[in-house]
Amino acid sequence: MIVMLTAMSPQRQCSICKQAHDEFQIVAQSYRYSSAFTNKVFFGLVDFDDGSEVFQYLKLNSAPVFIHFPPRMKPKKSDYMDISRWGFSAEQIAKWIHDRADVQIHIFRPPNYSGFLLIILLVTMIGGLLYIKRNSLEFLYNQVVWGMFVVLAILICISGQIWNSIRGSPFLHRNPQTGQIGLFSGSSGYQFIAETYVVFLLYILFLDDHSFYFRFLEEQKNEDLTLYFP
Repeated sequence: MIVMLTAMSPQRQCSICKQAHDEFQIVAQSYRYSSAFTNKVFFGLVDFDDGSEVFQYLKLNSAPVFIHFPPRMKPKKSDYMDISRWGFSAEQIAKWIHDRADVQIHIFRPPNYSGFLLIILLVTMIGGLLYIKRNSLEFLYNQVVWGMFVVLAILICISGQIWNSIRGSPFLHRNPQTGQIGLFSGSSGYQFIAETYVVFLLYILFLDDHSFYFRFLEEQKNEDLTLYFP
């Protein structure tokens, strides 16, 4: 049995519980309506406000938690999903279930048209800009413009945005006991979206500092040449 322990009440201030719950539901629904559905695996959900004694019995003081309960055995440490390492996207939960229960679950997500609409909006904006500038398209041949696009794409990749889209990491973490907000993960194998934004801004500042340094060197070089060749 796969059980998710969560705290969905707004008073609990669990910022990632809603997202984790949605991903858990996707896994359960994908298994329920798949051709490989059997009675080998069951899914359960325990909310802190409805089952605080379960949290006390398992000695848990945080949420969300995913636990695999083996048949006729108590869960071991390895039966607790380490979301700091795995994340809690539906794909990662399914992979963890396969490792623990040897059950293959193919994830079927409901259609999400937000990305499609965003692409349409972006194409419309670019098309509108090209239409407005149709009599002066010299900027398309500007190396600086294309260089900025390339640098922006590189910064998006190396700052961790691709990792976020794959692992489904939360924006930040709020401690359910103290309410303290954390932007940085304590694990080297996990990160929050807010953390990648900070890294992205640091890269931009670092890039600007280097561009200023190179401009300074270029000016110094030109001054030296001017002095040497009056």
